[in-house]
Amino acid sequence: MIEVIKPGLSTTLQDLGRPGWQAQGVSVGGAADPLALRIANTIVGNREDAVGLECALVGPVLRFHVPMWIALAGACAVGQPSLRRLYIAAGTDLSLVEITRGARLYLALAGGVQSPLVLGSASTSAYSGWPGLAGRALRAGDRLQTAAPRLSFPARQTYWSASFRFLPSQGTAKTLRVLSGPQWEWFSETVRRTFLGESYGVSGRSDRMGVRLQGSPLLLAEPRGLISEGVAFGSVQVPPDGQLIVLSAERQTLGGYPKIANVITADRSIVAQLRPGDRVRFEMTSPQTAYELLGRQERALTTLRAGLAANDRDHDTH
Repeated sequence: MIEVIKPGLSTTLQDLGRPGWQAQGVSVGGAADPLALRIANTIVGNREDAVGLECALVGPVLRFHVPMWIALAGACAVGQPSLRRLYIAAGTDLSLVEITRGARLYLALAGGVQSPLVLGSASTSAYSGWPGLAGRALRAGDRLQTAAPRLSFPARQTYWSASFRFLPSQGTAKTLRVLSGPQWEWFSETVRRTFLGESYGVSGRSDRMGVRLQGSPLLLAEPRGLISEGVAFGSVQVPPDGQLIVLSAERQTLGGYPKIANVITADRSIVAQLRPGDRVRFEMTSPQTAYELLGRQERALTTLRAGLAANDRDHDTH
């Protein structure tokens, strides 16, 4: 059992969400940085879609009443190693308060956190009030239970760590690769050049629904009406004020703002890890390159799984 001593700014239970229900108006939700959650779960021997903790900007303090293996991925917590299997002894307080090098830190617990399912997922959705813990962020005094681990590890610390090449680029200057959106042609050539040529600041009004950007307003050449249509993770919406919104995990299923572009799947982690004050640029790419980059990311995860299995087999023989 794990007890929440301090909850952090917004710590929620997340898995990989509820794909397949958008036609019924249900947002996919799930981890804003699914790659980071998948990596953390893989390191502790969980299924990639096991329920973990997503900690945003200021993380929690957790007290472990039982010994447990954990892993951290995504952003970094000061004083705690990332991308490594960590043994937490019973009675230990784990502090993840100071989050750096990104906006969202993911904590995977061996066995995964137990939580009710709605439409096949335990992900917390603040907008619908669905599970996690009563559809809300963690509070002090909450207690989390884990399922039985799928794998067993010797009760000793490990000092290897996975390479940071599994994560997107760090730092405050980010580039998001995009494909042209369905309303790309609605914008003048001058506006399109501005979109691809300038950098934008990340607003403090950003949340799990979308990352709000501040910069030169991108305005339509002439007013045009748009019937609401489907949106995706990474859709770059242009509302009437011309200030961009990059949709994220808990986006709505439909939107009525023009979409000038869409961030490629391989760069979703960069979107999720943007902090207020970061600056971001957009770079046009091709569908072929987008597929290649996603394939490279998936092959890296396969390599990680194989490396972990080999490392565990090696320790079992000594």
